[in-house]
Order: sequence, then structure tokens, then C-alpha cells
Amino acid sequence: AAGGPGVAGRGSGTRWGRHPDLMRMRVLNVGRGDCTVSATPEDADGDRKVLIVDAGETSMEGNEARDVVEPYLRRRLDDGPAGRPQVKVDYFVATHYHKDHIGWPREGKDTGFFYLYDTPGVKIDKVLDSGLDYDASGGLDVVYAEWAEARDMPREALAFDQLGEGRQIDLGPDIWVEVLAVGARVDGMDDRVLKPQWLSTTSQNDFSIALVVHFKQFDFFVAGDLSGYFHKSWGNYYHNIEGAMSDSLRDLEVLRVSHHGSQWSTNYPFLQRTRPQVSVISCGKGHHHPNEYTVRRLLGWENHWTGWPTGSDVYQTEMKDGFLFEGPEPYTGRTQRVANGHIVIETDGVNGFSVWYEELGEPVVYPLDKRDAYTDVPDKILARRAGEDGDLPDVIEADEIDITTLIEIYDEPRGD
Repeated sequence: AAGGPGVAGRGSGTRWGRHPDLMRMRVLNVGRGDCTVSATPEDADGDRKVLIVDAGETSMEGNEARDVVEPYLRRRLDDGPAGRPQVKVDYFVATHYHKDHIGWPREGKDTGFFYLYDTPGVKIDKVLDSGLDYDASGGLDVVYAEWAEARDMPREALAFDQLGEGRQIDLGPDIWVEVLAVGARVDGMDDRVLKPQWLSTTSQNDFSIALVVHFKQFDFFVAGDLSGYFHKSWGNYYHNIEGAMSDSLRDLEVLRVSHHGSQWSTNYPFLQRTRPQVSVISCGKGHHHPNEYTVRRLLGWENHWTGWPTGSDVYQTEMKDGFLFEGPEPYTGRTQRVANGHIVIETDGVNGFSVWYEELGEPVVYPLDKRDAYTDVPDKILARRAGEDGDLPDVIEADEIDITTLIEIYDEPRGD
């Protein structure tokens, strides 16, 4: 990943001008939940396509979809008739079935995605998810499936191949959504990387969808609560799915940090393969997110080949009970900033990208990597799809180690 930040300039975008040639990624401040909204550059008719990844709730008392997400979408993306605004969302991706990522269908008090799907102010054209063919720990997967069936909701499990005419997500020219993991499967494998007997005791996090939005030379990663370590938490198991999809990982500009900055995601090898310039965390009160270990990894990772301290700048939506690194990281010079609000990333895919939030004033501008745009999956993935590569990834599972050697770091979950 290239260089460090600079000052605002052309190609980075500033606040809310039209800027028809820019792509915008908005990480909304939904407390302990998660919601990322991507809007493409305008087409010839002045329309933008919209992709939303997750829309969760903070707690049973909150409805961020109603109070934050829908009003924000109407202000920024309203394309309905005058006097009756309606936001058109082309694609909604549910990375996995946890309420902080999709909400909950409570009778008369739906939250998250369930609220957005039924509210007249939002029209969602296509819903993509990690599938209904598994029953992991947590229970919301069953609730989601029953809810979708009762409404006869048109939904599809997200496929890996998103190139060509049959792709499920079409965001227009120069934009490609690369899918790296779906439902504990990685690209080029027919089976899950987890053994069937362990599905019911595996956290929903491991089934998160991982994808990269490519816009020309700009690359943006988001993966729900994807796990990067083998760990037991709240009676459920996490597995290193980040490692299992390592053959798909390449340099990128912006990392949407998985699992709200948990210490059990975003492992060191993952960072050395993706080398993000900027890492963005959505977090709120509870679980002590972001975790100190994760923040230090993000700020201070070293280049795998040269050992040079590189790191990434960290931006997060808010700070309640997590870790805050005071001052620049001494070796990389990277910083951690708290937005206390929404975080906006803008790019023209050629000249650079910017990060902005209301308290910041002028956006911070970053250069793009000096390389050609990605236009297909890595060669190793192509070979695996063709059956020419038998070296398939694996993960450590509970039957392969002595469970009694697992150390519970805290009596109560802290920093999970």
C-alpha cells in the first residue's frame, strides 16, 4: 500500500457537492452495530447505484435503522418523487445473522435490515446473504430464514464469481465486487473449511461474507465479523477464516475492520497480505471495542518483505469503552482518530482517496497504490476453480487440539 496522508485536493471530494465522478463509501455511526453504504459515480442519467452491507442494531432498546440509517439515506440518496422521498437500494448484503449486523424482526418493532426492508421510505431491490443451508450458533439464522419465507422475499446466497453477465452485483463500469468468503466457504472450494459436526457450535461470525469493492485502482474490504483466530467465546468457537482465504488477499487501500476491532479478528498475516493505508472501525459501548491488541496491530504492522514499519491510520465511529492509542505510533507515525459520527471515504479511482468526518474539517487525502487495477481474481484462485490446484486451505478445529489447553483470558468477555 502506498504512502501517507496529505491535504485535500481534486479527486478526493469534499463533503456533499455533487461530484458525479466520485464513488463514496459511508461507514455510518450506528453504535455497536454495523452499516456500510456505497454509492457509485453517476451514470448518464444522473443516477447512482447503492450497495448497503449490513444494517444492525445496538441493543433491544435501539433502532438505528429507523433513527440513523433511514434518515441519513433520505438526506443523501433520496431519489423518490417530491414530497414522498424513497431511497432506492440496489443491493443489500447481510454478511451474517447477528442482530448488530441485520437487526431483529420483533413484532411491530422490527430493527435493522428487517425495518429497512418493510419501511415505505426505502426500496431494496435485491437481498444477498450467506445462505440458509446451515444452522450455526446463535439462532437468528433460523429466524431470518422463516422471516424471508413468510414474506416470500426474493433473496439469493452470494456467489463467488461476480464477473460477466450472470453476476449478482452489477455496480456499473470500472466497478467489481470480489467475493472472498461466504458461509465459511472460500473461493475455489465446494465444501466449507469447517467440518459439519462443528457447525452448530461455531459462531455466526465465521460465516460472514467477505468482499472487496474495486473501483479502478481503489479497493475497499468489508467482512462483517469474520474471525482471524481460533478462540472460544460465550461458549462458541471462532476459527481462522482470514487465513483460509489468504490466497485471495491482495493489497488494498481501505480496510473496514472486522468484528468492530475485536482482538479475534484482523490477524497479523492478514494485515501483511492486504497492507491497508486506512482502517475504519464501527464500534460502540460494550465488549471494549476496539481491542488494544488490534489497534496496535493496525497502527504498527510491518511490511512482510522488507520489515519496514508501515501500519495504517485508524478511524473509528465513536469511542466508549475501547482502547485509544495516544499520539502517533512511534515507528510508523500512524494515528488513531475518533470521528464521533459517520465516516466518509471518497475516490475517483485514479488520483487518490479521502477520509472525512464532520469534526475533521478538511478531508485527509491519500494516494492510490501505483499498480494496475484488479480485473480478475488471483491466478491461484483461477487454478483452484479449474481443479488444477489441490492445495486447499485448512483451519484448526476443536477436534484437532486439546480443548483444556485453551486459556480463558477473562472470567467475563472483555475485548471480544
